[in-house]
Amino acid sequence: MAEIESEEEVSFAELFESSNQSPSRGFAPGSTVSGIVVKVGKETVFVDLGGKSEGFADIEEFRDKDGNLNVKEGDRVNLRVASLRGGIHLSKAMKVHGAEAVILLREAQQNQMPVEGRVAAVNKGGFEVEISGMRAFCPLSQIGLQYCEKPEEHVGARYQFRIIEMKEKGKNIIVSRRVLLQEEQEKKAQETMALLKPDLDIEGQVTRVTDFGAFVDIGGVEGMVHVSELTRARVKHPSEILAPGQVVRVKILKIEPEKNGRQKIALSMKALEPEAWDKGFTFKEGEVISGTVSRLTDYGAFVEVAPGLDGLVHVSEISYQRVRHPSRLLKEGDRVDVLVLKIDEEKRRISLSIKDAAIKQQMAGQEGEVRLEVGQVLKGIVEDQKPYGLFIKLPQLGMEVRGLLPMEELIHSDKGDVKRRLPKGKEIQVEIVAIDEKGRIQLSQKVMKEKEDRQEFQKFLTKEEKVEKLGTLGEIFQKLKK
Repeated sequence: MAEIESEEEVSFAELFESSNQSPSRGFAPGSTVSGIVVKVGKETVFVDLGGKSEGFADIEEFRDKDGNLNVKEGDRVNLRVASLRGGIHLSKAMKVHGAEAVILLREAQQNQMPVEGRVAAVNKGGFEVEISGMRAFCPLSQIGLQYCEKPEEHVGARYQFRIIEMKEKGKNIIVSRRVLLQEEQEKKAQETMALLKPDLDIEGQVTRVTDFGAFVDIGGVEGMVHVSELTRARVKHPSEILAPGQVVRVKILKIEPEKNGRQKIALSMKALEPEAWDKGFTFKEGEVISGTVSRLTDYGAFVEVAPGLDGLVHVSEISYQRVRHPSRLLKEGDRVDVLVLKIDEEKRRISLSIKDAAIKQQMAGQEGEVRLEVGQVLKGIVEDQKPYGLFIKLPQLGMEVRGLLPMEELIHSDKGDVKRRLPKGKEIQVEIVAIDEKGRIQLSQKVMKEKEDRQEFQKFLTKEEKVEKLGTLGEIFQKLKK
């Protein structure tokens, strides 16, 4: 067993020696190279770079955070030339060590090679970073892509840095992690942009929330979800449903070039939600439901009755009184009760009424059976005025049932004062006096009043009869004395 290990070590030594003698022309520190792993030793990985050139890298370059080796013979790897001293020294990120640290760091700065360092402490304005025993300074703004709110969380972490400035023979070194992250992000963005196209459904992470929408990272590239594309339900501010760091699913609406050469990406979350008409809803025609006024127009008010589902209250359905503009009685955000007048699934329209909702709710609390028959006394609502009479809505019989109250059937004979005494929307009592063969209903106040007068007169007569039977007060008193 020992003999086999000895032979293996000799072969490694030979490989190492041959690598020292291999041509290194065409290679420069900091350049990126690609090669095939030809041998994985205990401490070193040897890479065939082609053209009789071989490089070597520390085996620790190929271990993950758990210490597992993630490379094998035959694998193609992409590395950087860290140094040409003693052969072609390869590295994922240039690490410096030993007495030649200053020389190697200077070489790393010149060739923009990343170096590995450990964040040792937080000081005024930034961080103290250890790079193979040497001290460097990383400004607070250069530790990451975003503003650093909790600097202490970085202490103890190992990162790759780019040397920005190096003076006084290494005594004054300024480094940045941000530039490497930006380069990585830019590379990732280019790869992502090559794959992006309109209508693509993709996952992303919310980076910022503003008044007008939210920015989402979709793989190194930011797109914007406008507030109108967040959800089918109405929201006052994007922060009601989104927060930075939240993972969301978005659809790409369009990609447009901007003046600065970047690409403007419009995203939508709403496009991935099923429409309310497809999901279905629980209410039906004739029901009173609650909703929120979403917007006002000259011809009415739109009311959201389900997330992403609006119905229209026409201006004539807001009140029984004449309304010049919906804004006289309503404003956006108001909670209102509405009666569902009609659901048109073909045109995807819902007609609503605020005035009828109030009447139906009022009538719902009344007791007693109400039938469409002559002699029935009902509560009605003045809906329209004509020279020959008033059209009265009879919600106790149904929201669509109406009757005519002729002028001659009014209690008062002064016809010139009708508009003032009985304006639209006024509630009055009427009696059904006739129903013709077409179902048209004739109403009367006069007949109802006459009945009431007869009933009162009958009560009076009954009371008088009782008094006559009892006699006078004096007679009653005399009877009591006996």
